Amino acid sequence: MRRAPLVWGGAVAAVVGAGAGLLALLIGATATPEAHVERYLHALAADDLVTASRLAGLPEGTPTPLGDAGEPAVLAVIGRIERGDDRVAIIAEYGGATDAETVILTLAPAEPLLGIIPQWSFTTPPVRSLEVGVDQHDEFLLNDERLAAAAAGETARVTGFVPARLEIGIADPYVDGRSVSVRLTGAAPRVVMLEAEPTARLERGVLQEVEAFLADCVEQEVLQPAGCPFGRAIDDRVLGTPQWQLVSDPIVSLTASSTPGTWEVRALAEVGLRVTVQRLFDGRISDVDTTLTATVTGEVVMRDGMPRLTIAPPRS
Repeated sequence: MRRAPLVWGGAVAAVVGAGAGLLALLIGATATPEAHVERYLHALAADDLVTASRLAGLPEGTPTPLGDAGEPAVLAVIGRIERGDDRVAIIAEYGGATDAETVILTLAPAEPLLGIIPQWSFTTPPVRSLEVGVDQHDEFLLNDERLAAAAAGETARVTGFVPARLEIGIADPYVDGRSVSVRLTGAAPRVVMLEAEPTARLERGVLQEVEAFLADCVEQEVLQPAGCPFGRAIDDRVLGTPQWQLVSDPIVSLTASSTPGTWEVRALAEVGLRVTVQRLFDGRISDVDTTLTATVTGEVVMRDGMPRLTIAPPRS
């Protein structure tokens, strides 16, 4: 009759022993540097930037770095290197199906949880900064968020988690350019400067202003229209009033200037002149019907998000 408690006590001891063994296995599987890296990468892939910041070891109050613009299809720890001084380098692969990158993240033991559970932390938070700008504009798009530099041609510093993918582009009605994808690894560039090009909308707007300018010029019934890039000098006596007309639509080109945010404008158009003259030496009357090339120059400057065209005065 006295054996039952012994049997019951033995069963309890077995259960406790099995539980302790299971706990040890669980801790051994989850409290490793590999597991820490996997949790960090999974948080990054899930766009859980709060958890990613905590696992990265960023101080409280630090602005949250940028996350991944893509949908990672590859996420795996593929190796481990002992660095000495208890530091461990974990080799991981992360990224999309076509742009996965291998990264090496170094960790060291951290303060044990509850004094007994091993913990790991990155020796340096896995974040990276780069400078981003547009050569002829002050705004750019980063992971679908509109950001701005201090001025056109200057850069703004952005910070993202390693190895997140950043999508950098231009979203503006007046300038466009080729987007750039950057994976934040050790091989990523330190500076990304996008090259802007004028959009069809900007070109149409400049064309309309040039057409209006030339239309005002051809309405002047003088041989030398004031402030206009064309005119005709005639030594004979002018009879009646000179008549100008626009013979061809202007052809406009925009070229990026050496001054960031400024486009050089050049437009060519054919204008016609009709006027009756009387020669001074013999009094003969004749009609002048000629065509001249008008060259319009100027510049477009982006101000407050809008283009401003300034037409240069004609060369004397």
